[in-house]
Amino acid sequence: MMAGVIEKLCMLSILCGLTMCLIPEGGVKRVMCVLCTLILASTVLTAVKDFDFDSYALKLSRYREQEQSFLQENQDMRQRLNRLVIEEEYTSYILDKATTMGMELEHVSVEVQWNMDGIWVPYAVSIQYRGEEGKRRIMEDLISGDLGIPAERQYWSHDD
Repeated sequence: MMAGVIEKLCMLSILCGLTMCLIPEGGVKRVMCVLCTLILASTVLTAVKDFDFDSYALKLSRYREQEQSFLQENQDMRQRLNRLVIEEEYTSYILDKATTMGMELEHVSVEVQWNMDGIWVPYAVSIQYRGEEGKRRIMEDLISGDLGIPAERQYWSHDD
């Protein structure tokens, strides 16, 4: 609807401009100038009068809701991606420490949790390993000390 009004306004402006160029100077030109101004003003006022403000407000409200929804989805996606990256970093850290100790880990899965400071912190870990029980205990202490995951939230399973 608005595009049609703008199109009509442009055509009338061009028509008025051409008319004003063709009319000679004098009283007729002044009357035509007032007439063109009235025609253009009435076109604009008709568009404003016919404008459906209720529909516009409803559409604007819907667009704002969509915007909030998109922003929330974006924030959720960023947090999920951030969480995955941090879990992967903690997993890599544990695998590196195990390799340094000469311990074979089959699978490591670190679970992180959002804390009150607004960051992801390690919460629990599941580890499948091969090797000696003594090395497992050393790794358990290392994970407790370095990552702050207590032994009761470290889930170890031994593969033979």
